[in-house]
Amino acid sequence: MEKIRSVMDKALAAICALLLAFMTVLATYQVITRYVFKAPSTMSEDMLSYSFVWVSLLGAALVFGQKNHMRLSLLSDKFKGASGLVLSIFTELLIIAIAVIVFLVGGIDFVGVGALQASPTLNITMDFVYAILPLSGILIIIYNVLNIIQSIQKFNDSEKEELQ
Repeated sequence: MEKIRSVMDKALAAICALLLAFMTVLATYQVITRYVFKAPSTMSEDMLSYSFVWVSLLGAALVFGQKNHMRLSLLSDKFKGASGLVLSIFTELLIIAIAVIVFLVGGIDFVGVGALQASPTLNITMDFVYAILPLSGILIIIYNVLNIIQSIQKFNDSEKEELQ
């Protein structure tokens, strides 16, 4: 399981880094065309917006995988042992439910609507842009399943240590 997580982490981190580098170059190009040449590029503005959405959602999936997302530990710190495991699994299942409803179901609907829309400046259908919603939903679900497995393994390991 750690191998899967490691590969996903490295791939997502690399993709996010490439997108951020691309966005930096694009923003620099946009500033130069706007202020130096007095001819702003609308194409780069749209590409920058779409790239920002992609890097944000891919970054969110990565953060869920690393359990670095913002959370209130007030409740989870009070539960240890089996009750802590139950709370951890419940939390992960709740996130999976939200990812399925919002990202997968909602995202697939958005992709369907996006197929009927076109970006006027880039001349592409918007389903390519909206495809990040179900993709990030799948990544979040995979990460949360891995988190559940990891929580169970840690609990079992701690139980074994207590018996020795």
